[in-house]
Amino acid sequence: MNHSSESSTGIFAVGTLFSADDLIADELSALGMEVLKRRLGWVTARGTIADAYRVLLQTKCGDRVVWVLQAGDCESADDFRHHLSQVDWNTTIPSGVSVRVDVSGKASWLKDSRFAGQLVMDAIRDQGQEIGRPRATYDSVEPGIRIAVRFGRGQVDIGVTLNLTPLNQRGYRLEGGEAPLRETLAQIMLARLHIDSKPQFILDPCCGSGTLLIEAAFRLQQRPIQGSRLSSQLSRWIGLSHIDWTGLISEAKTHEVSLTTQFIGLDIDPEACRRARANVERAGLADHIQIHEGDFCHLDPAALGLAGQTGWILANPPYGERLGAQSDLPALYQALGDNARQFSGSQMGVITLERKLLQALRLRPDKRWDIAAGRFALTLGRFQLGEHSDDTQGTPETPPEAVIPLLNRLTKNLSKRSKLLKQHSIDCYRIYDADLPEFNVVIDRYGEYLHIQEYRPPKTIDAKRANERRQLIREWVPKHLELPVRQAVFKERFRQTDAQYQKKDSALKVDVHETGMTFEVNLTTYTDVGLFLDHRALRRWLLAESKGKRVLNLFCYTGSLSVAAAKGQARRVVSVDMSKSYLSWAQRNFEKNKLNPKHYEFIRANILEWICENPTPEFDLIVLDPPTFSNTKSSDQTLDIQRDHVSLIQQAAAWLAPGGVLYFSNNAHGFKLDQSALEQFEIQDLTRASIDADFDRSPPHVLFKLSSKVPE
Repeated sequence: MNHSSESSTGIFAVGTLFSADDLIADELSALGMEVLKRRLGWVTARGTIADAYRVLLQTKCGDRVVWVLQAGDCESADDFRHHLSQVDWNTTIPSGVSVRVDVSGKASWLKDSRFAGQLVMDAIRDQGQEIGRPRATYDSVEPGIRIAVRFGRGQVDIGVTLNLTPLNQRGYRLEGGEAPLRETLAQIMLARLHIDSKPQFILDPCCGSGTLLIEAAFRLQQRPIQGSRLSSQLSRWIGLSHIDWTGLISEAKTHEVSLTTQFIGLDIDPEACRRARANVERAGLADHIQIHEGDFCHLDPAALGLAGQTGWILANPPYGERLGAQSDLPALYQALGDNARQFSGSQMGVITLERKLLQALRLRPDKRWDIAAGRFALTLGRFQLGEHSDDTQGTPETPPEAVIPLLNRLTKNLSKRSKLLKQHSIDCYRIYDADLPEFNVVIDRYGEYLHIQEYRPPKTIDAKRANERRQLIREWVPKHLELPVRQAVFKERFRQTDAQYQKKDSALKVDVHETGMTFEVNLTTYTDVGLFLDHRALRRWLLAESKGKRVLNLFCYTGSLSVAAAKGQARRVVSVDMSKSYLSWAQRNFEKNKLNPKHYEFIRANILEWICENPTPEFDLIVLDPPTFSNTKSSDQTLDIQRDHVSLIQQAAAWLAPGGVLYFSNNAHGFKLDQSALEQFEIQDLTRASIDADFDRSPPHVLFKLSSKVPE
C-alpha cells in the first residue's frame, strides 16, 4: 500500500484542467519534489504523504492532488478489477465515509466512465462486506472522500483526491459576476508572463471580480494558496491522520513576504466593483488592492498615481463568448491598446478567446501562448509598451491553405443536405461528422448557433499539428458559415472527465425547429444539448403514426419524441424519466409547441422498476430508447443495454395493447439484437431507414420495430 506513514515515500499526481503540465512540473521542482512523468493534465511526482499535502497547499496552477494507491497496465475490465482488488479499501477509507468516484481519460475497453465508477464502488463494498462493514454510500454532491481513476495509454492510476473541492476555490470568491476568470487560469497567465519579481504596479483595467489582482498579490506575497482551506475540505482517509494540516499551513506562512507593489483595478460596472471589493476583503488584501469605478477608454497614469512608474497591465477583457456585441469588440480592444501606450516602459498581458482580437489592440506581441481551458482555446499575448510596440497589420481575409479542405467539405455537405432541410423546415442539423481524419470534429448547427465538438485526433496525426488545426477550425468555420465567433460553442470531448449529463457552464438556450415542431436546446450546460438530431426520422414517423393512439415514451429525456406523438394527435401521451430536470424540460417543449402539459402525463420514476409494477396492456405505441449504461443512487440496479435488452423489451412489451407497436433504439457501439430470445415478436430493422442525410456516414443508433406475432 502507498500510505503507511507520514514519512513513507509514494507517488502522487497533480491534475490540471489546462495545458499547464510544464508549469505544474516547475512548481513541483521548486518545492523540492522528484518529478516522474508529465502527461496532458496529469503530472506525477515521488514524495511523502506530507509532501503531497504541501503541494496541495502551495500549488497555484493545479486543480487537484491525488495520492496514488495503485497503478499499472490496464487493457481490460478484468485488469481494472485486479488493480482495484490490490487496494486495501477497508484501511484506506474509514467506515461510514461516503464516496465519490471521478473517472478521467480513456481506455479502449471503457465505453462509459460510469461503468468504471461502478466497478470502484463494487470493490469498496465487497471488501467492506467481508469484514461486516455497513454498505459504503455514493455521494456525488457532498462526499467524505473522492476516489480518482485516471486512464491513459493503456494504463490506469487509482488514488485518493486529497482535496474534496477543486483547488481553484480559494475561499474568497463567493460571487463571480458575468464570466468570472478561473483562479487557476489566472495563475497560469501570471506564470507564463513570469510575474514573479516585484513590479511597481499591477493594473487590471477591466477587473471584474478582481481575480487577476488577488492571484497576482498571492503570487508576489508567496502566500500558501490553500492557506484558508479547512481540514473538513480534505478527503477523509487514512493518510489524513498522518499529517498536521494546521501545522503545514503555519509553517508555509512563515515564508510569506511583504507586498510593495501597487495593485489597482478598474471596472465600468459599479456592481462588478462592489463584488471585487468584497472578494479583496475576504482575501485579506484590502490594504493592498484598490478598486475604482472607471472606464479603461480614459486611462490616465497620473490620475492613478502611476506617472513615471513601470509595471504590468493585466487584462481579461470581454470577448465573443463573454460580454458585449461582437461588432463592438474590435473597437473596444483598439481603445485598450491605444490607452496602454501611455504606460511606456511597462508590459501588458492580455488573454482572450479570439486571437484576432489581440490584433485589434494594434500592438505587436513579443510572445503568444495558446492555453486550453476546458472547452475554450484561449490566447495569451505579452506586449512591451513603448515606441516600437505598434502593429497595424490587418487580419488576413483569405483562409490558410491548411483549412481549405475542411471548408470545401462543409460546402459540399451543406449542398447534399439542402433538400432535406428545405423539405422538412429544419434549422438544426449536422454539418460535418469527422469526415476528414485530420479534422476530427463534429459540427452541428442549431438555429443561428454552431455547436462544435472536438475529439482527440487519430494517433497518425501529429499532436502539434492537430492543435494548430483546432485553432483554424475555431477561427475559420464560423466565418465560412457566415456566423460570428460568439455564436459558436466549442467543446473538447477528449478532455471530458465525467458523464454526458454532468453540468458544466451557465445555460445558452436556443429554440430550434424541424417538421413544424419547436424544441429547446441548451448548448453549454451539458455535453449533450437536449435534442438527439439523429432521431429526427423517428420523430417524423411518430408525427405521422400517432393519431388517436395511446403512446408511452420510456426514458423520455427532454420529450422530443413525446412532442412528436402529441403533435400527431395521439389520444394519450405518457412520458417517463428518472430526471426531474428533464421532465421539466419536456414540459417546456410541449408548451413551445402549443401543447398544454396538463393534458399529458409526465411520470418521474426509475423505469427499470416502474415497468415491472402492475403492467397493463394499455398502449398502442411504445418508444423505448434507453441509455447504453445506467445506474442510480436510489437503487442497486444497473442497466447494461447489451446485457439487459431482452428482458427490458419484454417488460416494456407487457404494456402493449393487442396490435400495438414498440420502437426500440439505442446508441451502443456494436450492439447486437438477440432475435432468438425475442421470437414472440415480428421484428423490423429500421436502422438504415431512420438515418437522414446528415448522419449517413456511420449510423449513430440502431432502431427496431417490434410487434407481437399473429397466431397462425
